[in-house]
This record gives sequence, structure tokens and C-alpha cells, in this order.
Amino acid sequence: MGLLIGIIRKRYLCMMKANAEWKLQLITQAKMTAQNSANNLLQVGTDYEDDSLISKKLQQRQYKLKLLEQKLDAQKSALELQIKEYAEEIQSCNSMIEANIKTSFSYNIA
Repeated sequence: MGLLIGIIRKRYLCMMKANAEWKLQLITQAKMTAQNSANNLLQVGTDYEDDSLISKKLQQRQYKLKLLEQKLDAQKSALELQIKEYAEEIQSCNSMIEANIKTSFSYNIA
């Protein structure tokens, strides 16, 4: 019975790890998009005077993009930690499965 539970648990953890890796990829893409937008704003912002209304709006947007990047970095760190935890739990399940296979197929000669 422990073998079946270990296999089911391992399969579930692999699915959860794959889901977290997918989210990590999406966050990485979103961060790259935010960085490109911030860089574009920097290039556009140099065309205007510092005191102009447009320049101030561009600075506000740039600040919001920086906040978004920080938020995405925090989410990325959390997901990376989660993926490591899933990998450790999968390793634990592998050990449990191996132990159950050994006990299931070991014969005691008395």
C-alpha cells in the first residue's frame, strides 16, 4: 500500500512542480516585457524637458514599471523556493518507493 501512495504522491508533486515552473517562465517573460518598456520610456523621456507634464508622466510610468519588476522578482524568488521544495519532496518519495519495492520483493528464508 505504501508503494502505491508513494507513486501517487510523486506524480502529484511532479505535476505541481511543472505548474510552478510554467508560472516561473511566465513571470520571467513578464519581467522582460516590463524591462523593455522601462527602457523604451527612458529613451522617449530624453526627448522632453524635465519640467514638462509629459516628462513627469513618463517618470511616473517608469516608477510603476520598477515596482512591477520588484513584485515580479519577489514572486520569482518564491516560485524558485517552491520548486526546490517540490524537488526535495520528490526525492523523498523516490526513497519511499525504493524502500517499499525492496521490502515487497525481499524474501525471508527461515
